[in-house]
Amino acid sequence: MKRETAFIAAVAIAAALPACEYFDKGPTTPAASPRPGTAALSIAVAPDPLKILWVCPVADTYCYGSLDSTVTVTETAGVGGRVDNVDFTVRDALLGIELTTLHLSSEDIKAKAGTNRIEAMGKLAVRPIVEGYPVKKDIPRPSLNIDISVQVTDDKGNVVKQTKRVPVA
Repeated sequence: MKRETAFIAAVAIAAALPACEYFDKGPTTPAASPRPGTAALSIAVAPDPLKILWVCPVADTYCYGSLDSTVTVTETAGVGGRVDNVDFTVRDALLGIELTTLHLSSEDIKAKAGTNRIEAMGKLAVRPIVEGYPVKKDIPRPSLNIDISVQVTDDKGNVVKQTKRVPVA
């Protein structure tokens, strides 16, 4: 009987061993997070919506709009790079047609912001000022949107572009 009980116990232990592996609570080494392959950008604008100031000289047939804003570009993936350009495309909000574009080159950005580089997980703020946008006096002020496009060549050689549409109040 003892021999039979020992045999049954040995079979039960052997049968249970593979199942015990599943519940192994031994120390494990966490897998390293994969490194990002490319930069990722987000754009914030202040104020949002943008505010335009209209000046209408008495002796002129035009009114002139001025706009002062701060555009902040944030790199969110962990790969820095050089800001190649920032474009501000003014669009008629009703028709969607492009009216004009202000292009800031990498050198323009460096002159305005002090650098044209955005660090990994960093921010870069640019303050473009638009003055004297002409609109005929005798027509209603247009309803406008501005598309802000940022292009960066990241440290891995990838060209990354992000665009944000902002209404003008």
